[in-house]
Amino acid sequence: MTFLARWQQLLGIRPEEGRSVGLFFLHNFLLGIGTILVYVAANVILLENHPETSLPLAYAASALAMLGAGQVYAHYEHHLGLQKVAVRVLLAVVVLMAVIGVLVAFGRSVAAAVAIMAGYRVIYLLTNLEFWGVSAVVFDVRQGRRLFSVISSGDMPAKALGAVLAVLVHHHAELLWLLLLAFGAYAGALLVVQATGRSHQVEVRSAARAARPKAVATPLQRWLGSSRLVGTMCLSMLLLAAVTTGIEYVFFIHVKEQFHDQAQVMRYVGTVLALTYLVAMLLKLAVTGRALDRLGPRPVLLALPLVLLAGLALFGVRNELGQAGLLLYLCGLFLVQEVLRRAFFDPVFLVLFQPLPAPERLQAHTLAKGVYEPLGLGLGALLLLALPAGLGWQISWMLLLIAGAALLLYRTYGHYLAELSHAVGRRFGEADLPEPDPLTAANTPAALNRPTANEAEVAALVAALANKKSRSAATSQLLALGTTALPALCALLQSGVAEEAVMRRVAYICGQLPGAASHRALVQLARQPALACREAALRALRYHPSNPADAPVFRELLGQELRLAQQLLHGQAGVGAGPLHHALGYELKRVEQRLFGLLQQLYPPQPIRDAQRHVAQATRERQANALEILDNLIDRPTYQALQTLLEVGSPVAKAARFDRLLPGAPTTFARLPEAVVERGETMFTDWTVSLALRQLPPAHTRFVLLQPHLASASLLVRESALLALMNWAVNRPAAYQAALTKSPALADLLMNHAATAAHVSAADRVAVLQRTALFAATPPNVLSAIVPIMQEVPLAAGQQIFAQGDLGNSLFIVHEGEVGIFTGARQLATFGPGDFFGELALLDAEPRSATARALAPTLAFRLDQEIFTM
Repeated sequence: MTFLARWQQLLGIRPEEGRSVGLFFLHNFLLGIGTILVYVAANVILLENHPETSLPLAYAASALAMLGAGQVYAHYEHHLGLQKVAVRVLLAVVVLMAVIGVLVAFGRSVAAAVAIMAGYRVIYLLTNLEFWGVSAVVFDVRQGRRLFSVISSGDMPAKALGAVLAVLVHHHAELLWLLLLAFGAYAGALLVVQATGRSHQVEVRSAARAARPKAVATPLQRWLGSSRLVGTMCLSMLLLAAVTTGIEYVFFIHVKEQFHDQAQVMRYVGTVLALTYLVAMLLKLAVTGRALDRLGPRPVLLALPLVLLAGLALFGVRNELGQAGLLLYLCGLFLVQEVLRRAFFDPVFLVLFQPLPAPERLQAHTLAKGVYEPLGLGLGALLLLALPAGLGWQISWMLLLIAGAALLLYRTYGHYLAELSHAVGRRFGEADLPEPDPLTAANTPAALNRPTANEAEVAALVAALANKKSRSAATSQLLALGTTALPALCALLQSGVAEEAVMRRVAYICGQLPGAASHRALVQLARQPALACREAALRALRYHPSNPADAPVFRELLGQELRLAQQLLHGQAGVGAGPLHHALGYELKRVEQRLFGLLQQLYPPQPIRDAQRHVAQATRERQANALEILDNLIDRPTYQALQTLLEVGSPVAKAARFDRLLPGAPTTFARLPEAVVERGETMFTDWTVSLALRQLPPAHTRFVLLQPHLASASLLVRESALLALMNWAVNRPAAYQAALTKSPALADLLMNHAATAAHVSAADRVAVLQRTALFAATPPNVLSAIVPIMQEVPLAAGQQIFAQGDLGNSLFIVHEGEVGIFTGARQLATFGPGDFFGELALLDAEPRSATARALAPTLAFRLDQEIFTM
């Protein structure tokens, strides 16, 4: 592994994200250099011109300028598009730099210092809106959690460099050199944003969503956004901005009072700033992402207001500190505030807006940074000017405001979860299937007027479920009988002796008839070792209200499924590319589905269903929102395991992560084919078992392994078991002869298999289906279920398959030969091997629109609608 790859792995950057993160990091680094140099220039001049009054005036002027700039930015962002706005913002910043340079060169008054500070704040706002606007569109919510702290750390070394330069600045002439350097940095940022636009689609897109159940009133949406998340976040930003303004002010003023020499002031301030930005950078890179991953957004979001609340409360012990101790206290307060704000609050604040639709996301960011943060700056300036100048008064109003900010941020997290639920909810106001109330269902008019039947009649209907032709009618009659049929159905479920198709149908009926008895039977079915039965039970339990008393059972099953996923991943990692590798991938998909079914029994089911639906979406944003709501809903170990299964990655890496999450467990199948064959169709689909049988090495073959598969109900498994038996007989004749002595029927099995080998085998039939465009995208594990209903149809040249006007009820697939489609004497089409025709008959039995006739000796397969749809 290269140094770069190791470094990316340490920071949580995936290989395909490396270029994007590099561009954004460089972009932010250049913006940071430019911004901090302007900040240094503004503060040098302000601290020379009566900072007690000039600083609050500068804050107030900055607030007004930022409000104006924010409104202009919002207008052009809406009308020009994000990419064009990003370029024009940086061009505007370059022009502003020229104006500030003139003010620095010729301005010596307080007014000039205030104007320079206002210019700095406008530049900071515009570059912030531009950078995070582009980031919010390029990255989704999950990437934001991992990467926002990384890309936003780019400006930290730049600002530390600027703070060091501040220590070296002693007069105005040197400030012009700093501004010239800032000018070059902004020009470089302009080139980077253009490169970003070429390599990424910087475009505001969003899928349609249903209306919010609790939206902000329409007249207030312009100022509070359309989501309550935006409103509470913006108000908390206002209060936090006022408090951070106050802390910055009291720190600068007391530094000025302590050190009268301007060089000493700049040296002290520059050292503190350099230390602040370096600590913030280290925390952003090493801690923020991990803290978000382990603790979630709420604790990280509340860290800033709660720590500041505790720090401001410590002001009560100031009398014991002395003057030097007081300065040290204010320095620590300023440093902690800056570090927490930049390392934790800012990245999480941006992540919280990611579930919003893209246009609302940009509007929310512009509102927070372009309206409410400037208002907070203005509020802080107003309080500094209007209230008495004593430090006690200043600490008091800051305590009140930070307490209000903490309360708002606590509520913000609840709105964030509601927004996530809305993001993954059904579109256009659709509702999910309601969970039946057993009391209500038992007292409806339909239930009170249900037909009755005796035990023998119910038993006959249950027995009819085994017949494909009578299964549908028997299901309808059993549902009509309702609770009368439940004792027989529950007894069948608990026995576990019926074939898989019957168990699935009985589980479905019990799911539609919720009650204590059917619920117990379904829970018992879920505990059976046959995973197909577990899947049927979990699907049926969706219609039952969950029972907290069953939680230990489902927790145990959850652990079993995670262990199985761990073993399958190790199996995939060891087997290499090939059919068995893909078959194990399908088995992992089944594990995912069962995990979601179990989670619906342990947590609120509707959000789990919504998340399950959207993790399979092609839209990256909807997938990310689904994962995010799961992260905030289920326990961390389960989420981390499920996330590992759902995200793209190599089986080796996934297996290693499962080993960390599930230590001390048997981690791998010893000799994969043998393990799959041993567990058989109880745990795997018949396709996976058949592949394992075909790859079973003779040295590891034992008759006890093959014996159950030779009698399997699946033709595919039986054929593969016979092939494995033949291979074993050829390569291990002594062992085979010993088995033959105990089971003489083995010779007959091999002879019968050789006699029927001329027919198309079950494995070849799966290959036929895979080569057909209709089924090309369907996994072979699913196609193997169609094999038993594929009927071979040999056709002579010229033989008619069906005539125009015949009632269509079958699909045909050409395996060998050629078929023509005719209207009268006119030939419309020709179909060869791999082609299919008559597919509309699977959907609806309508008269054929043309005649089909074999043009040469042909072998085709027929799929009948009546059987295919059962």
